[in-house]
Amino acid sequence: MTTSAWCAAGLCLALAAPAGAQEQAQRRGNNAMRFQEMDTNRDGTITRDEWRGNDRSFRNHDWNGDGRLSGDEVRPGARRNANWDDRDVETSIASETDRSSTRFRALDHDRDNRLSRAEWHAGYEEFSRLDRNRDNTLTLAEFTAADDEDVEDRFGDLDTNNDGRVTRDEWHGSTAVFSALDANRDGVLTRVEALGQETNAPNEFRNIDVNNDGFIARNEWHWNAAAFDRLDTNRDGRLARAEFENTADTRSPQENEAYWAGYGRGRQEGQQAGREDKPRHWDLEGQRELETADSGYEARMGNRADYQRGYRAGFRRGYREGFGG
Repeated sequence: MTTSAWCAAGLCLALAAPAGAQEQAQRRGNNAMRFQEMDTNRDGTITRDEWRGNDRSFRNHDWNGDGRLSGDEVRPGARRNANWDDRDVETSIASETDRSSTRFRALDHDRDNRLSRAEWHAGYEEFSRLDRNRDNTLTLAEFTAADDEDVEDRFGDLDTNNDGRVTRDEWHGSTAVFSALDANRDGVLTRVEALGQETNAPNEFRNIDVNNDGFIARNEWHWNAAAFDRLDTNRDGRLARAEFENTADTRSPQENEAYWAGYGRGRQEGQQAGREDKPRHWDLEGQRELETADSGYEARMGNRADYQRGYRAGFRRGYREGFGG
């Protein structure tokens, strides 16, 4: 065949199949999405109607709160903006969103290239999920593992039918992570498989005070510097337990009366829930009250969203007090 004939044939093929090529490219792009199987119309965006899970689970992944999952929210390897809200320190500490090697080195206080439970500041469930071999330490490879794209969801978020088990249909993460957690290979995850055997309420202050000297120094604080300064009321460059534990009672200009009305109600109901859960398993984030967080709300109190924010902060603190008291 002559060169001109080859060119003509190539041109014909290019003109004949543009739609197919475009369709394949789109499919390849969608396959690179997180939660790709939920994107039923293949438009690169996941709406609440498409999401397979409860409202809180959807909100966990809707980082910008626009009511849909798109952009970085569905891009593999993307992480939530680490600039957390310093008004709710306990909530921010409860989750480790930065899983970079730099963060690993900052947390590794004894420089042994492993993170022990004493060096881990976030929730036990997240630690268990990363600790695939169950040796109670995290290596750099485990900490930075890219195959768990669903760390935002907790057991209660995934167990949509509330039967105490998470099936593969309810699971949003990778098959590899599910298989690693499924110790007895029965195709479902129990709470113990997902969370490990932790039964005690976490003590945030003790977890952060790595050298156990009774104070949190700046080099032990791994979060927003402005939050540290706000908590350091005597300006001595370190946080005593009283300063740290009074976090939620230190008002900022953005915490209005609605916030504090919600905070008071939430703390009261959190203490009761913690006391009720004490004989059973620690499960703060599985509490139904955190879903709506509007118990006791009345319009005269002010903005409902502010009330809910305060309720959640109060409930989380109260739950720890009730569970550990």
